[in-house]
Amino acid sequence: MTSFVDLQQQFAKAEFAAIGIDSGAGQVFQPTAPLTGDDSVLWSYLDVIPAAPPIFSPAGGASGETFFQAYSALINSLIAGTNPLDPIKAAKQHLSTWGDNPATWSVGLAGLIRQLHSASSISFGFSSDAVADPAFWGLWGNSEPASGPSASFAKGNVSGQFKFKNALLFAPTPSDWYVPSALSLAHATKTGHPWNPDSPINWQTTFGPNGNMQAFVGGLYVASGLSIQYTSTTAFSKADQRLISEAVTQGMWPYYLGISNALTKVQFNPQGQMTVTVTSVPNLPVVIAASVLSAKQYLGG
Repeated sequence: MTSFVDLQQQFAKAEFAAIGIDSGAGQVFQPTAPLTGDDSVLWSYLDVIPAAPPIFSPAGGASGETFFQAYSALINSLIAGTNPLDPIKAAKQHLSTWGDNPATWSVGLAGLIRQLHSASSISFGFSSDAVADPAFWGLWGNSEPASGPSASFAKGNVSGQFKFKNALLFAPTPSDWYVPSALSLAHATKTGHPWNPDSPINWQTTFGPNGNMQAFVGGLYVASGLSIQYTSTTAFSKADQRLISEAVTQGMWPYYLGISNALTKVQFNPQGQMTVTVTSVPNLPVVIAASVLSAKQYLGG
């Protein structure tokens, strides 16, 4: 019997395959994140140090420390060499010049939108199988997956079509505050220079099993023009139909887009079977997943 969490993980697997996301490196945005703000909102997602999968948390890992904060503390703790081309020396100079300015990246929201408008379209079908994972929401935003209408929904056969007018992997590079060769050098050198023996920051506290920089956001998967329709063969009771209809404003599975970002319709046939259609606001960029890389993958070491 398929549970709702079985259904959600199977959908994420199908979606990732269609988009080209490595299933071992993808984390789901829950809910998806419409980009209606300024550059700082977009860049805040890239500044996260990711926690464990499957859900991407904008708050990051347990410490809540950002990539910029962790990187700055690390670079400031390292010992620069005397070589004029020493990457640690360069990194310290870049941070000093950057000062107290917030972290930025090489491309902002306007650039993302330009890239997205010329990106490819994606369409994929889906029908439910079963692989479990307990971290996902249920049928509508913040709902429980293991009981009520969510559990009933997943027990039926769920199938549909999911279309993105445009979709891309948005992967800008950090701005001048960041010197990648300095972080790569630190990652490649477990002991000795450039690590400061008198500092509490060392390779283990940074990159080790309990370190604060074990993973990085490699990019964000962004789509626009979402057009979704799916059905469930479950026969919902009248009470469940009312509950679902009242919850539509909270956004429906699988992207949970609210009423300001999408038009969502729920219809029930005489047998109580449900059809859901979701159409996002035209040209609205929506972050649906993050590409999360280990330190070794991100730093090439």
